Amino acid sequence: MSYIQSLTVFSYVAEEGSFSAAAKRLELTQPTVSFHIDNLEKSFGCPLFFRTSKGVSLTIYGERLYQTTRIINDLTTAARKEIQAMAQGSAGRILLGASTIPADYILPPLMAQFLKSNPGLSISLITGDSHTILEKFRRGEFPIAVVGTKPDDSLISQPLWTDELLLVAHPDYQSVAGASPIKDWVLTLPFILRKKSSGTISSALDALARFGINRDELTVVMEAGSNQAVKAAILNKIGVGFISSWAVEAELMSGRLISLPLPIPVIERQFYAVCRQSLLPACLDRFWQYLIAQK
Repeated sequence: MSYIQSLTVFSYVAEEGSFSAAAKRLELTQPTVSFHIDNLEKSFGCPLFFRTSKGVSLTIYGERLYQTTRIINDLTTAARKEIQAMAQGSAGRILLGASTIPADYILPPLMAQFLKSNPGLSISLITGDSHTILEKFRRGEFPIAVVGTKPDDSLISQPLWTDELLLVAHPDYQSVAGASPIKDWVLTLPFILRKKSSGTISSALDALARFGINRDELTVVMEAGSNQAVKAAILNKIGVGFISSWAVEAELMSGRLISLPLPIPVIERQFYAVCRQSLLPACLDRFWQYLIAQK
């Protein structure tokens, strides 16, 4: 016996005050209606209706059940609407993981536009370095991620934006870079580096390795957990550091920071979007399609 179906029958009988009238509205036979009511009364162990020749009326037990049934019906109706909206992609919450540069500089305006076009949706953004975000993605903590290191081939991914890494310094370091071999002057500088799990530092060290410079040769005076921390340390003349052009655009334009010229034409890295195989509810697929169209 379906309790939902039986409670629906019960509600109609209570409202009509008659088994036959309820059967007519429900397009059921009267014996079927009686069957549902009998089973409910057996299940609860008490009479739900007074039965007279003029019809039926609720007992005190029936009154209590009717109140509860109305609440259940309201909740069922609300759940149906919510589930239908989720299935259509017009309602739901999107869990998104992102490394620091996309999270701080690229994604906010894109998320704002997406949410403006999809007012029934919400986004929860989890941030961290690229390695940490990929690890959390593999553990299933979120279905979509944006990172600054190339995911392995076992993951579904799409390349997004290109990022240019700059060797950034306070203007006091303007005269340091010269025409001499890069190794000669780079090794004289105090460096502020991101943690090893950062996509930024991985790309920068790969570029320096082309000139025979490895991390152990650098004078590292500070290790920072975020681009903001690196930038703040550079502004306070603690040292120089590799940082995304996205993160220092305003400071370079104002002259508060400078970019030291490198013989490497451009140190670039790619940002990637990663998703799990099945994107449900539908709002996840809607956001994924929007995201990969932003290349």
